[in-house]
Amino acid sequence: MSEIVPDQKNWTFVLDSVCPQCRYDVRTVTPGDVIGQLPDGVERYLAVLSRPKARVRTNPARWSDQEYAAHVAQMLVIMDGRLDLMLEHDEPVFPNWDQDQAAEEGNYNALEPEEVAAQLRGAATKYAEKLRSIDESSYSRRGLRSNGSAFTVESLNQYAWHDFVHHLWDLDSSAS
Repeated sequence: MSEIVPDQKNWTFVLDSVCPQCRYDVRTVTPGDVIGQLPDGVERYLAVLSRPKARVRTNPARWSDQEYAAHVAQMLVIMDGRLDLMLEHDEPVFPNWDQDQAAEEGNYNALEPEEVAAQLRGAATKYAEKLRSIDESSYSRRGLRSNGSAFTVESLNQYAWHDFVHHLWDLDSSAS
C-alpha cells in the first residue's frame, strides 16, 4: 500500500505568484519559452532515470525519481488533450485527472526506464508541436476544471510548465 499522501493543494495559485517552494515564476512564460526550454528539461529528466535508485522511494511518502518522470510524461499528454478541447470547443469542462491514482494504476516503477524515457520524449515532442500550432489569437480561449478553475490556453500552458519545472526542483532537491 502506498504511503503517498495525495496532493490536495490547488496549484493554480502559481498563475498569480511565485511558487514558494521552487521559486519559479510562470506569469510571463509564453508558449515560445516552453518550446525553447522543453528539450533541455527533458534531458534533465532523462538523466534522472539513470540514477542507481531511480525506481526506489527513498522516502515512502514521496514518489521515486522514475515516478516523477513518468508523471510528467502523462501530465504533458493530459495538457495536450486539454489544449485540444479548448481549441475545438467553447469553454469545455476538462475530465478529472487524479495524478496519484494515475501513478498507482500506471505502476510507473514497473516500467523499464527506457519506456519512461520514450514516453517522456514522445509526450514532450507532441506538446511542443501543439504549442507551435496554436495561433496567438487563440491564447485567450478558455477551459474549466470540474472544480470551476478557469484557464486560458496561455495560462494552462503556464500551469503545465510550472508542474514540469517544479518536479525538476523536487528531483534536484532529493539528490542532495
